[in-house]
Amino acid sequence: MPGFVPFAGFRGAPSPSRDRVPATPVSHARRSLASFFLVLAVASALSAQPGPAPTEIVLRAYTFKYQRASEALSLVYPLLSPRGTVEFQPQGNTLVIRDTQATIKRIMPVLRGFDHPARPLRLEVVVVRASRSPVSPPVRHSDLPEPLTKRLRDLLAYDVFEMQAQAQLSGVEGQWVVYELGPEFRVSFRFGTLLEEQPVKLSNFRISRRAEGRTEATLLQTNLNLRLDQTTSLGLAKSEASREALMLVLTLREGDGTPVASGRR
Repeated sequence: MPGFVPFAGFRGAPSPSRDRVPATPVSHARRSLASFFLVLAVASALSAQPGPAPTEIVLRAYTFKYQRASEALSLVYPLLSPRGTVEFQPQGNTLVIRDTQATIKRIMPVLRGFDHPARPLRLEVVVVRASRSPVSPPVRHSDLPEPLTKRLRDLLAYDVFEMQAQAQLSGVEGQWVVYELGPEFRVSFRFGTLLEEQPVKLSNFRISRRAEGRTEATLLQTNLNLRLDQTTSLGLAKSEASREALMLVLTLREGDGTPVASGRR
């Protein structure tokens, strides 16, 4: 039989003895799990980093959603340390505070409490004409409720009290209010923000009078700070010895009410 010469291998084919064992690919799940553990390790390392020390100066910005940032300046100033500053950015309605970490921690809760949705407010206004009796002994008269009469007599020594106008002026925090109180008086102001145990500011409070045949005259223009459910009485006169005075009785309350205005001659 003819012999056959065995071949050691085909040309170009790798020798079996020199073949490499093919690498087994890492599955997608194993790679994802490895990535997860890596992220977790990085996050743990970052969380272990210490925060600013209480005395370290930090920068903190707060953008207001509901209230005016400018109105919060008066709350921030008393809380700043000697090293602290505050910047008002009107375009973004933002306060930028630079102070120690300990001070910032005290200020932030105050700002969050201040930045609440606008609440309804109601200002009760009574305009009273007070005068001294021209006869002796003086004749006392008042068309006001007795508690209010007593309150006004305790403030100023007048004998006659006559109501000129009264109104309930309703609005919300931050809103401008303009009311005509009868044919003679006009009241305008802007409600401030209601904070627990803090007075509410009535900005640019103005009361004017229109006398017949005369131009409108401003009787009072100022900023007022009123506490809820407490009555404030203001006497408008040239001096305490004047025979007549105009008295303004103001009571601020929380909650809405139907605007009511009336006047007397």
